[in-house]
Amino acid sequence: MITNRFRNIKALARTVGVVASVIIIVGGVTFAALQSQQDTLTGNTIETATADLRIGTDSVHYSNSHTGFDFSNLIPGGRAEPVTGYPVYLQNLGGTPLSLRLAVSSVPTNPNNVDLSKVNILLITVGSGTGNQSFSLQSLIAASSSGGLPINSGNLANNNAAEYKLQVSLDSNAITGSGAALGNIDFVFSGVAQSS
Repeated sequence: MITNRFRNIKALARTVGVVASVIIIVGGVTFAALQSQQDTLTGNTIETATADLRIGTDSVHYSNSHTGFDFSNLIPGGRAEPVTGYPVYLQNLGGTPLSLRLAVSSVPTNPNNVDLSKVNILLITVGSGTGNQSFSLQSLIAASSSGGLPINSGNLANNNAAEYKLQVSLDSNAITGSGAALGNIDFVFSGVAQSS
């Protein structure tokens, strides 16, 4: 009888083993079937924001360039001219705020050897963030290769415009002799994209 019991236990153990194996196999197949489902996001694109700074000499007409101004009647050591300043408007048509910069793109014609470090370019912010900023012509030329010098009026938000006044003055020792003229001066305003 002990032998029969041993056989029954052995048969029972085999049955339990087979049932356990079937459960493991079925569970594994079910698990594999659950993992085989896929959901897909198709046709994705990744794009940068646009940086689109425009310039104008009034608050209506903006483009990538405008004809500049004639800064005349300057007296070395005297006041900045013109007294009221020439209007410059910058408009951000891009999709991100811009940090503004100013440079002069090339060395101007200088037949009278004016000391360019003593020619002062004044940029006056009109309205919000009002303030004056002065740059030497020499520093604006030098900064051209690095994108220009920062305009400290804050970031220009997208779809907004800012107004400035532009003036020039000369230090009292900027020239030698009775008169001088500089020509072909290109002021370059640029915007660097900023995170919101």
